[in-house]
Amino acid sequence: MICSFGNNIGPFLPIYKKPKLPILNNSLTLASYGHKITQALLWRPKMRTQSHTKTIKPMRTKKSTKIMLGLAASLLALGGAKAQTTTPPTTPMTATNAQLSSNAISEITNGAGTAAPGGNLWGYVFGDYAYAAHGDSAGRGTKMQYKGIDSRVAGNPGQNQNAFEVRRAYLGYNYNINSKFSAYALLAYEGDYDVNNNRTVYLKYIYFKWKNIFKGSDLKIGQQATNSFANAYNTEPLMGYRSSEKTIMDMHGVDGSSDMGLTLEGKVVKFKPADSTKTPSFIGYSVMVGDNSGNTPVPVFTGAGTATNATSDINKKYRANVYFNTLNGALTLGLYTDYINYGATYYTKSSFYQNATQTMKGYLVYNSQWFGIGVEYFMQTNKNGEIETFATKAEGTNDTTDAKQNGISIFAHGTIIQNKLNIFARYDMYTPDADYSNTTGETFTSHMTNVSNAGNGNSYKETFINAGLDWSPTMDKRVHFMPNIWYYGIANGTGSGALKSDNYMIYRITFLAAF
Repeated sequence: MICSFGNNIGPFLPIYKKPKLPILNNSLTLASYGHKITQALLWRPKMRTQSHTKTIKPMRTKKSTKIMLGLAASLLALGGAKAQTTTPPTTPMTATNAQLSSNAISEITNGAGTAAPGGNLWGYVFGDYAYAAHGDSAGRGTKMQYKGIDSRVAGNPGQNQNAFEVRRAYLGYNYNINSKFSAYALLAYEGDYDVNNNRTVYLKYIYFKWKNIFKGSDLKIGQQATNSFANAYNTEPLMGYRSSEKTIMDMHGVDGSSDMGLTLEGKVVKFKPADSTKTPSFIGYSVMVGDNSGNTPVPVFTGAGTATNATSDINKKYRANVYFNTLNGALTLGLYTDYINYGATYYTKSSFYQNATQTMKGYLVYNSQWFGIGVEYFMQTNKNGEIETFATKAEGTNDTTDAKQNGISIFAHGTIIQNKLNIFARYDMYTPDADYSNTTGETFTSHMTNVSNAGNGNSYKETFINAGLDWSPTMDKRVHFMPNIWYYGIANGTGSGALKSDNYMIYRITFLAAF
């Protein structure tokens, strides 16, 4: 640096560098920071000219000037401290490694959303363009979608039915009340409509969670997802393609996807891996007691009416799910059961029978970055669920018998182009009346909604096939387009009222958008 202090002193260079302003940190007090800044402000260099060395004396300052400079330095230090503690601006969200290495659809869990500190609004929507190539001539099938659809438009038999339609739309809000409590609400459209044929939205979930009520376990109270298939580490989120079709239990109405009640869930045992970078294996559980009323309120308890319901007012449904997750989170083995006792059903004032329903389910699912495969089997028994009636006493004595339904579902998906293109497939076999009897002169009256009360029950075996491609145009995989086929076959039954085999064949382009 070359300077000039008048005509008597030539060009000169500083011998010592000016001290830098100190940086405020945890080891430097505010007072000492101000003192060091004052020293820096009062510093004067020692100069060397071309002919001699000369020290420039610091200018004389009054005591009051030094005090003012120290005060200014302290204020500057305080401002610097506030500037350093200000939270830096957030950057736009990008796809995480977890999202890129898994199917983003599987991360959508009913009622869970994507919880964040404070409040969080989330949702997703899926639907299709569907073309009905063929329909069952008798409109058979249990509770699956497209039941009863005919491939031809009424009055115009040469034209096939087709439509653009939304099958589900979710809008949820999660709020972390504090470190112990959070609340969840979800509005849903799932194909329902009012008397004017307008789409209707209903309150599917409304509950709060008591986090870590004891170590590793949470308590949920309110209208919530059941643990029969819809909760975390169960078949719906593990299967990953709910936007294409419901799970086998959901499809056939074996249990509802939501109920009003109380759930305790958590992880009871963790196994520490030898490699610290791996996810620990653990045993988890979920137990629930509910009204078994689905999303239907109990009017006599809400003040909206006086009607009672024996199922939801008296008899509660008990559900339990236990599972083991291992192999760095890839493999899940689970067991599920539920039980509800409807109590005594009276023939007369003195004779009665007990009616109860129990479901058993087992599942095994493996999901990796490149492929996934799983199997699910269930059996539901309705104790004394069918009343046998004989035409004459010679054929038999009227009595009750158990009603049973069962099914197995095998599903798989694989990656063709990482983060872009997947393939998926599923095959189900379902028996609505596993104890079907083709005895002459015998008829049934069944409590099970999937068994016909006419004739000898339901002798049909039903199969389901769904296969397609899954294309994600963006790296975060929150938007999907899935061309797929939807096939439902009904095998030829037995008995006098049986009809020939037939099927439904639907060609679809399914879309999903999550936010």
